[in-house]
Amino acid sequence: MQNMIAIESPLNGINIGNIDTVLIREWPGLPTIDLRVPPGTESQIAVTKALGIQLSDRTGLTSVSGKEGSKIHALCLAPDHWLIIGFPEAEHNLAPLKLNDEFHFSIVDVSGQRTTFELEGPKSREGLAHVWEQDLREKNFPVGSVSQGLIAKAPIIVYHIGPQKYRVMVRSSFALHLWKVLIDAAEEWI
Repeated sequence: MQNMIAIESPLNGINIGNIDTVLIREWPGLPTIDLRVPPGTESQIAVTKALGIQLSDRTGLTSVSGKEGSKIHALCLAPDHWLIIGFPEAEHNLAPLKLNDEFHFSIVDVSGQRTTFELEGPKSREGLAHVWEQDLREKNFPVGSVSQGLIAKAPIIVYHIGPQKYRVMVRSSFALHLWKVLIDAAEEWI
């Protein structure tokens, strides 16, 4: 079994606001694996089977498996690129495939690269819309959508994980900057 390295949070799991309007909180140290595998290949079939989760075949969509409280999110960022979030056993499950020369894929533990902010509540979309250039209306960015871009010059990944709930992943070095931007954007509801 692999040794787990404790990941320090840039903001120590901070949260502000309330669920009745908008609650913004940091989810530090979410286990995150960067997965690259050619789509539609035997390698992808083997990886999917070893992980026991579905990988969306469409860029911009997520797939979710698991129970509430232990959900695994697979974010499709490109036709051959996924971020697997909330699955600390992913590397262990794929280790046997790495020994087989027939399968071509790459996995990298990137848990320490980013921190995640979650916006939840009836005003979460409005707060995020103040700083995000893309259309967050349900018809254009429904639950299960993922996108990449910039917020206040910080490179981010936004995914819509549930009704009135969004997650924003940002490199740890931008965490304080983005936190201040999100608080400013949602100030009237906090």
